[in-house]
This record gives sequence, structure tokens and C-alpha cells, in this order.
Amino acid sequence: MACGHSVPARRVASTHSHLLKGNASEPSFEWVGTDLEQVFLARPGCRREARMSSEKKDEMKSVGRRGFLRGASALGAGAAIGSALLPGCDDSSTPASQVEWDEAWDVVIVGGGGAGLVAALSAIEHGAEDVLILEKGSELGGTTAVSGGQIQAAGTSFQSAMVSGDTPERHLEYYLQAAEGVADEDLLRTLTENAQAAVDFMVSKGLTYVGVYGVSPIPTVDADLMVPRIHIPSAGGEDALQGGAAHVSVLKDAAEADGVETYLEAPVLGLVKDENEGVVGVKAMVGGVESFLQARLGVVLATGGFDRNQAMNKEFSPQQMWELETGVCYCVPENQGDGIKLGISVGAGLSGLGGTIGYPGATMGTAEEIGGIWVNRQGQRFCNEEGHYAYKMLHVFGQERHQAWAVFDQSVADVGGEALGGIFGGWSADLSAEIASGLISRAETLEDLAAALDMNAAQLARTVASWNEDVGEGADPLFGRTLALRPLETGPFYAVPVTSVNLGSCGGLKIDTSCRVLDMEGAAIPRLYAAGMAAGGFIGPYYPGSGTAVLSTVVFGRIAGEQVAGMLPQEGSV
Repeated sequence: MACGHSVPARRVASTHSHLLKGNASEPSFEWVGTDLEQVFLARPGCRREARMSSEKKDEMKSVGRRGFLRGASALGAGAAIGSALLPGCDDSSTPASQVEWDEAWDVVIVGGGGAGLVAALSAIEHGAEDVLILEKGSELGGTTAVSGGQIQAAGTSFQSAMVSGDTPERHLEYYLQAAEGVADEDLLRTLTENAQAAVDFMVSKGLTYVGVYGVSPIPTVDADLMVPRIHIPSAGGEDALQGGAAHVSVLKDAAEADGVETYLEAPVLGLVKDENEGVVGVKAMVGGVESFLQARLGVVLATGGFDRNQAMNKEFSPQQMWELETGVCYCVPENQGDGIKLGISVGAGLSGLGGTIGYPGATMGTAEEIGGIWVNRQGQRFCNEEGHYAYKMLHVFGQERHQAWAVFDQSVADVGGEALGGIFGGWSADLSAEIASGLISRAETLEDLAAALDMNAAQLARTVASWNEDVGEGADPLFGRTLALRPLETGPFYAVPVTSVNLGSCGGLKIDTSCRVLDMEGAAIPRLYAAGMAAGGFIGPYYPGSGTAVLSTVVFGRIAGEQVAGMLPQEGSV
């Protein structure tokens, strides 16, 4: 197990005694912190003095407990690395004599994105009275809010209008084949068996779905399993919110109606454990003040992945790091792996690390009107250009120097930059701006184009000649492509690097089907749960298609909320 460094706990005089319920004995606690701003400088045995001044006590008193969606004072949340990544330190944690809580809640949820909102609603539904969401950012929603918001499911009424005979069992088999043997089958079964209920849950909150579509070809997955399952969300009519914004909007409205409390700009600094290794609360910044918040029933980690954390990417996902360095990332900046680091700090295991949600910026070969082929430094094709986006990006990463180019001719360039720019928002009409910037290379011959790219010119010529011969016969025998089977023969010729529009990391805390966080030996850490992309183990070497992440936020969020609400209050809770 990687080593960890824990910050000593300290006794805090309660400034919110009126918020605490009952007069219980004071159990022994342990403060396990990731020390988010100083973790790289930490050394074994160091102590952080954190006495609360009278001025801070007064400031804490001004932060009321009610008031949905209020923002705390501005606070910069530093990027962090979990203590388990620190080299040369031990795994010991320093126990505190006692902690007196500043606030007490039934359930504390770390992260206010899709998974956190669903977990809060589920906890309320199953009997929790006081539920608090701690969100590091200035607004709720996380990456879910800026995503497409699609959700995968089999057997829904929306899907049945287009496809007959699909079942959760077939959906599971699709996920298993896409995972190539490295995902947890029990977690995938939990997702697919609860997917229809997840859609029904979202509909009950006011969402609807306006279409269903399928995943592009994956050569390792049976074609008959790849039916439309990806549901497109909408909040209503033409002027209503669409996509992830619609998905999050109905959840926020429901949370407000149910009395879920939210503290914004409130990063969590660490977890508090009792003498039985159970997680009984958190330390967080609330109103700019370090505060201990008790969770009588438990804590749910729902902070998303480590999408933008360079150090964690280097450690856990070289492809994610490459995609961030060479492409762009559409995830929210708050996705720094905080929940994963918090879990690591109390001994959690990890699962499913390494994959990414990579989407290629290049459009060549992906639509009927846009021809072209993708080649590597040797001038060879290596995939079906119209195939599933994440599968293709995994194979781009697998090429020499992780490099590939989309090669096309003047007939494709004549389609115009608006179409060719794809997800990047379009290029100049004649590509002149992109050529001038060096993004696109242009040459009169394939040999000159290869020389400009330091590519194997003879092999590129052979590849294009073979392609032209095959498409002349109306087929792609090498990879089975069916779209834009057009020759490349009209100079000048062009090439653009295939880089990623990254939509997030894959992998996280190891969980079971009850969403309990497990330690390295597979034992549950008491009262600690995870949901959404902070959890791992249900995705294989590449992301298996749009709607999987949102499905995990709804299914695992509902399970985590139900499970934590069903816990008996911790002994000595107030």
C-alpha cells in the first residue's frame, strides 16, 4: 500500500452547541487529513496548530445552518495530492484525544455534482433528516452540469419506442465485452439492473428524454449488443434547458424542495475517524473557517474524478496526462481527485485506474461528408476512423510517441473549416488560419506531407494507394469502416494531429455493490461511501460510451444515499 501522512487531530471548542442534539459522552476520534495545500511539504511527525481564535469563532457564528445554496466567503481551494502519494513516509495516523463538533448532521456529502445531489435526495427519501452537501466550487453541478447529461439504460419506455427486445442482461454483456475482462462484473450488473429505475427517478424529478442513440463500432464487442441505449435529456420544450444543465437543474430543484442544505466554496480538508476506524465526520472550510462537521450516520464521497490533477494523472493514468498535455479538457477545474485522496487517507483501495473519457478533435472519416484517414508515424492506419471515440483515443495513445494524424485531400478541405473543426468549434473557411498557425500541414504531394511530419513517406504512399483501391471496390477490409469511403487523390494534401477533447479520468475508490468504500484488503471502511466517478471498478481500459458516467452518478448515488441513511447513529453522536 502507498504510504500516507496524517495530520494530528485537535480539540475544538464548540461554537454551535445549539446545533447539536443531545448530551452524549465524548468518544475518541482521529483526524485524518490530506492537508490540501501543503501535502508535498509534509514530513512524518509534523503537527499543524489549528486553534480557533475568538474572531474566527464569531465568524463561525455568523454562518447559519439553514439557507439553501448560500455561498461561503471566497476561498481559494488549492490543488492536492492524497497522502498516500507521498514518498518516504509511513502509514501511521496520530489519534486525537477528542473532537468537539462545530456542527452535527445526519449525513455529510462531499461534492455537489450529479452524484452528490442524487445521494442527498436518496438519503432524505430513506429517512435521514439533516443532510449537508459540501461543495468546493461556487455552484452546484460539477462536470455533470457541463456534460451532455446522457444516461445509458435498457428497457425504458423511451428506448422501447425505438428498439424492441433489449434487456439489462444484454446491456451488461455489452459493458463486460467493452471492459475486456478488467471491470468488476458485480458493479456493472448493479448499474445495468438499476438503469431503468435511474431513468424513472430522473423523470420523477422533472426530466424527460427526447431521443435515444447508440455507440459507434467497437471491434471487440458483438455488433448485435450495440443498440441505442443512450438517452438524451431535456427539461421540457424548445426553450428549456438541455443536456447536463437540464439534468442538474431538476436535481437542484428537488434538493431545495426536500430541505437539503448546501455549503458552497467549502472544501473538505480531511476525514475524522473513531476508535473503530469508522468515518464519523469531516473537517472543512466553512465561511473561511476550519470546522469539524459530525456525520451521525456517515459520509458520502461524490467529488468526481482526478481529471485535472497532474500529479495523480502521472501516478495513475498516463493517457489522461497525455490528453491534458496535448489536447483540451472540458471538466470543471474543481475535479482534482479530492474524494479519492480523502479515501486514500483512511486506507481505501483503488480500482479501475488508467482509462480516460477521450474524444478526438479530428472529424476526418467520422461522417459521410468528411473523408480522410488516420495514420501513425509509420504512415499506417491503425483503427476504424468512424469507431467509438474512446476506443480510438486509446489506440492513438498506443501509437509511437502517442502521435497520429488525420490525412485528407483537397476534396475534403473543400467541405469547409466550419464542418472540419468539429468539437473545437470550427476552423477558418479555407483553413488558412490553421495552416498559418501550424495546426494543419499542407503539401502538394503525399511525399512532401510526410517529410513535413517526419513520417515514413513510402509507407504513407502505400497506405493511401491501398485505401484508394479498397474504397474503389466499396469496402474497407482492414477495419470495416462504412462511412466516407472516398479516395484521397486530389492534391494538395493536408494533415492535422489527432488530439483529445478530454471529458475526464476513469477509476477511483474501490467500492462494493452497496457503495461502501473498501480498504486494500477488501473490507468495508465503516460509514464511508462513494458514488459517481469518485468510485472505480466499473470501467475497463477505455470509456464504454456516453451516458455511463451519468448512470453511475444516479445508480450509485441512490444506493449510497439509501445505505448511509439506513445506518444507526454512531455511538456518542450528538
